[in-house]
Order: sequence, then structure tokens, then C-alpha cells
Amino acid sequence: MKTEERRIPSSDGIHQLYCRVYIPDGNPMGLFHVVHGMNEYIARYDRFMREMAREGYVCYGFDNLGHGYTVNHDTELGYIGTWKMMVEDVRSVALQMKKEFGEDLPCFLLGHSMGSFIARCCASHKLWSKVIFMGTGGPNPISGLGMGLIKQNIRMKGDRAYSPFIEKLAFGSYNNRFREEDDDYAWLSTIRKERDKYRNNKYCTFHFTLNGYQTLVKLQSMANSKLWFKSVNARLPILLMSGSDDPVGDYGKGVQEVYDRLKRNGKNVRMKLYQNCRHEILNDVCHDEVVQDILLFIS
Repeated sequence: MKTEERRIPSSDGIHQLYCRVYIPDGNPMGLFHVVHGMNEYIARYDRFMREMAREGYVCYGFDNLGHGYTVNHDTELGYIGTWKMMVEDVRSVALQMKKEFGEDLPCFLLGHSMGSFIARCCASHKLWSKVIFMGTGGPNPISGLGMGLIKQNIRMKGDRAYSPFIEKLAFGSYNNRFREEDDDYAWLSTIRKERDKYRNNKYCTFHFTLNGYQTLVKLQSMANSKLWFKSVNARLPILLMSGSDDPVGDYGKGVQEVYDRLKRNGKNVRMKLYQNCRHEILNDVCHDEVVQDILLFIS
């Protein structure tokens, strides 16, 4: 296999998306698109993407707007633009990869965390053969209140400002179940070494702007709307994957709700929770099992 770096124009008309492509030896079996989550970047998926390429898939992904090497300057970290831009970037890059590597190849989509909400908003597009929503969540009962507070803060401070209050409202409870570990990032993984790598990386620990939170809440709202559950193609195979101890998925309850609503709407969905694992199941003790389950699902 070989790896390549690309710069692909973003739908915002300003940035060049930093893209990594992992190309297998021989004829590829398919295209596998990875959409990363909030406060991270695509290089964190290097191990997984190499594994997918070794299995014969062209595996690719890019740093989302406001993340990683897509920003023109570190001061732009956490400033996203709009949720529609994030969705359009996924679609346009997928079309470009399909054109380059083969129009007839099956195209698979995986989104993690915030990336799962982006991927869910992309799922109605006919590009995808199968989709995987990892570390996703159900409706947030305070999203309406949160959006109101965000808009109020934007009017006072501007959308590039940072609000500690909004950040605490969004994530303040995530570590409650893991307080005995005395680690603010305990909710991410059971493996301390993985949490330390995250903690010591400036592309993981920056603050989201008010614009970033506004975009996140909008993505969550769109992905959990009645329209979304109805609009997904009933023939599209969907896999929900989450740690049983992931607070983003409300410790399985939110993921179960998404599964149940998809089922009630006649969708082709399956779900797996990884016991005693947390938010980043690709960086937890279940990594190998997760990879094998993905390969089985798309094969």
C-alpha cells in the first residue's frame, strides 16, 4: 500500500481540505471514507486506515473545516462555517475519489462522533453502498436551550468568540461517571496512553468557537429530526457502533433510541455496543474487534 496527501478545495471557497489517501496494492475492492469527530483530525485514524488499505480498500478522509491542517492558521481552529459546508465537503470529496479510482467501486462511509452526525446528514445521498455511524447519539433534550444561548452569546461577542459556559454546558457532564480516575479525558477511552496522546496534542485540545458549537448543535438536530429518519433509503445498510460506556451515546441508551427509530421507519439497521469501552472505540481495548466487525459488515 501507499499513502498520499492531497489538498482539495472546500465548499466554503476559502480553505483547502487536507486529505490523506491510503491506496492498496492491486485493484481496490472499494472506497472507504472516514469522517473524523470534533477536536481531532484525520491522522488520528492512521492505524485504522492502514488496516483498511491492507484489506484492499482505498481508505481516505480529510481534516474538517476548523480542524487540523485544513485551517490556514491555528487561530481558525474551532471555527467551522456552516453545517451544510461540512456535509457538502464529504459529498464532493467522495465524488472526486470515485472519479479517480473507479465509478463502479462500492463506496462506504464511516463517521465518528461529530463526524457521525455529518455522515448521517450525508446518508440520503446515493453515493453510499453502506454506512457506519460510530460514537453517535440521539436527540439532546436541551439542544433548543443551547442554541438559544449560543445565538445570544454570538450577538454579544461575535461567532468567533469562546464561551467557557457553553463548553461546560455541552461537555461538563461527560466525565461524571469516571471521576475516580482524576482525568478530564477519561470518558474518551479506558487506555490512559491514548488519552495522554490526545491531551498533549494541540489539534485535539483547542476550544470550539461559538460558531463551532452552533454548527455542532445544528448537525445533531438535523441528524435526529423526523425528516432524517424518514429520508434514509430503506435499502441502505446501516451499522451503529458505540462503547457501552460512551456518554455521547448516553451509555447506550441514545444509540438504542436511534436504532429503534430507524427500525420503526423501516430501515435496514443493526447495532453493536462494546462492553466497558468508551467514546473512542478505535482507541480502546476493543479496537481489533471493531475493525473485524467493520470488515464483516462491508464485505
